Amino acid sequence: MLKKLSMSLIILALLFGIGGCGGNANVDKQPQNPATEQPQQNEPLKSQYLTPIPEGTPIGESNMNLSQQIMAQENVLGTQIYEQQGTVFGDITFKAGADKAYVNQLLQELMAQMKTNYPGKPITVQGISDGQVIDSLNFQP
Repeated sequence: MLKKLSMSLIILALLFGIGGCGGNANVDKQPQNPATEQPQQNEPLKSQYLTPIPEGTPIGESNMNLSQQIMAQENVLGTQIYEQQGTVFGDITFKAGADKAYVNQLLQELMAQMKTNYPGKPITVQGISDGQVIDSLNFQP
């Protein structure tokens, strides 16, 4: 019961956080840190925090495994992977004061795995803290 309640609160917090970020459409479409996306396309990402999930794993099992790995990481309060209007989202909620380099690395690893899980789909991964998006990466196939 407590687990369901806490998971519901996390989802609710994420929905409010994402809803509050919809004010300026131009800001959402531009990556906040274009330098972080460039190396990701040119060289393979070395996984530092997440264990890659083999291709061919059913999507539900893959997302559950990925969520469990993310929840086991330092300063992570919650995570959610969902598809909305043809775009796949991966949100990670961090404790206040999480190191931005750490957040970015974890988001890059999540993006790499989601590209494997959802081939040919646009993907957005976001790091959220205190109801604010602190880092975001986008992929357009």
